[in-house]
Amino acid sequence: MLVTPLSLLLVVFRVYNLEQPPFFTLACIVFGGFAISYWLPFHLKQPFLTALSLGGAYVLLTAAVATLVIAAGLVMFAVIRSPLGFGARVTILLTILAACIYGRATGRFPVPGDFWPVLGAIFMFRMMIYLYDLKHTPGPANLKDYLSYFFLLPNYYFLLFPVVDHQVFRNSYYKRDINVVAQQGIWWILRGTTHLLFYRVIYQLSDNFSPPGVSVPLAVAVKIVACYLLYLRVSGQFHIIAGMLCLFGYDLPETNHRYFLAHSVNDMWRRINIYWKDFMVKMVYFPTYFKLRRKGALQAELVGTVLVVVVTYILHAYQFFWIRGQFRLSISDALFWVVLGSAMLGNVLIENRNKLRPQPTVWGGRLQNAVQVVVTFCFMAVLWSMWSADSLTEWLYFLKTGNI
Repeated sequence: MLVTPLSLLLVVFRVYNLEQPPFFTLACIVFGGFAISYWLPFHLKQPFLTALSLGGAYVLLTAAVATLVIAAGLVMFAVIRSPLGFGARVTILLTILAACIYGRATGRFPVPGDFWPVLGAIFMFRMMIYLYDLKHTPGPANLKDYLSYFFLLPNYYFLLFPVVDHQVFRNSYYKRDINVVAQQGIWWILRGTTHLLFYRVIYQLSDNFSPPGVSVPLAVAVKIVACYLLYLRVSGQFHIIAGMLCLFGYDLPETNHRYFLAHSVNDMWRRINIYWKDFMVKMVYFPTYFKLRRKGALQAELVGTVLVVVVTYILHAYQFFWIRGQFRLSISDALFWVVLGSAMLGNVLIENRNKLRPQPTVWGGRLQNAVQVVVTFCFMAVLWSMWSADSLTEWLYFLKTGNI
């Protein structure tokens, strides 16, 4: 009953040419591996998945890139597992990171160009979480846990990957019955597939939207909304990734949740990329908040929010560097985060003030929520269109003429 819908999904992937050709290969490996893993004894399930993930690297990547990525991971584990102090191990890892950044920026190392994006996609964020948890968890690092956490099979294809939390990943393993978790994964893969198909339709319509007689304001409005809706590609990919991991017993939380229905900017932040939000809360917001809350809870919330936005801006540029080879630090990019951060700070003040106000009636609350959803959607759509433009000049030209 589980394999049948997965087989139908493979048909959909093939008929609609969903994503690039290697995606279909990835889906075949994952779905076939699930069919085998399902019947294995429990103590063999995780070793099988690790072997499948390491072997899958040689199918989805070139042999040279796969070997270099696995070797780099083992070198970093050797540093982590060494008897040196935690600070010394982090220093060595930072030195390795600096060398890799130099190699990525200059291209002077004799490695394939495809090696750097894959290396970054696997280690650039999850290594931060892993070291954080390692520092706060007794006991040495475990190779089996390390390999299962970093070498995730879908990550070889999806370079834009959700920031899976290490503790959540470990604790979610076979937390519930595999039939329930696998069915949840199938639904998420199906949902992600619909997102990607809608993305394709919206992309084609917005790219060709120039019917005669349409006014400039209408054309601008349609293209602004379509630009925001194109985020469906990211949410679609994230749902498929999480769904694939669910097939092997990892009962992970949802990656995105009805983000177009957010009723405020902060609510949108909590919905649009849940794993990133949790990453920032764990690594930035909570440490800042608990350190400053003696001076006032509101002040701690505001400072924590500012730091989250600043770190997110920097890490997005860092992520862009590993994928594209250059840091994205344009004026429109900086302006996007300044405006979004200011709106989030205002939202924190409003939410803090509303705690003392009486709750509206049922119908009044529904009407207020509907208005807030529309306003938030319009605000984010306009802001997103600016962020997506190559430059601020291009965006202003688009607002004036309706042409991109």
